[in-house]
Amino acid sequence: MPSRGDELAESGQKAVPKRPSCWMGGAARICFCPTVQAAQNPYPRGVNTLILGATGGIGQSLAHRLAGLVSRLWLSGRNGQILAGLARDLGAQAVPAELGHELEVQALAAEVGPLDLLIYAAGAVSKSSLRELSGADLERLTTANLGGLSLALKYATFNPNARVVVLGVYPDLITVPGLSAYVATKLGAEGLTNVARKEFRREGVRFCLVRLPAVATMLWAPLAGAPKTALHPDDAATRILEGVLAEPMPDVLEVRSA
Repeated sequence: MPSRGDELAESGQKAVPKRPSCWMGGAARICFCPTVQAAQNPYPRGVNTLILGATGGIGQSLAHRLAGLVSRLWLSGRNGQILAGLARDLGAQAVPAELGHELEVQALAAEVGPLDLLIYAAGAVSKSSLRELSGADLERLTTANLGGLSLALKYATFNPNARVVVLGVYPDLITVPGLSAYVATKLGAEGLTNVARKEFRREGVRFCLVRLPAVATMLWAPLAGAPKTALHPDDAATRILEGVLAEPMPDVLEVRSA
């Protein structure tokens, strides 16, 4: 299924909402409606947002859609050149960080301050059988898919009514030979999200796990390309934001291909 890359995201699909998805983030109201956004955003802004994995296919699409809708947009990723260009184009703040380095994650959390919206779109994949799986690949996937999320939640601070969005998978779609490390780490992240939902409830933070089908990103490059039914990253981002900015936000958002 998925492919390689130090930082990636997963998937979604296109659909124009019948009504804007609106949410009171902190003291501000944020609404997501593609048709409104294309013209002018009439809503007050005041939502502090961080996207981890912003240089991946879906991460970039999410950044483009959130730019102008939130008061401050922080973008983090490992590819400093792409990150700087993206932040410059969108008027966002670039904060490069290696999610496997605890001190870097701690410093990142301190720099961005209390968040209203945190999106974890980082990820990595490697295809190899259990007998061929290297320790280096296992460590890389664990860091990107699970460890980075754990560290981000350890050090992040949140405003009341904050939201955390974790891009996940449909387990049945990825449980195939060669993806054991990807499956283990992605499902580990799902379990971590379920526990975090309970632990952070006292802080007023809500969590949403987004189940995504195949999305046409560089994730598929080593696998002869994405399937014909794969969603475009822009479609994925649109559907993700329609769901996670709705009120109430669901604990699990299932995005299906057409």
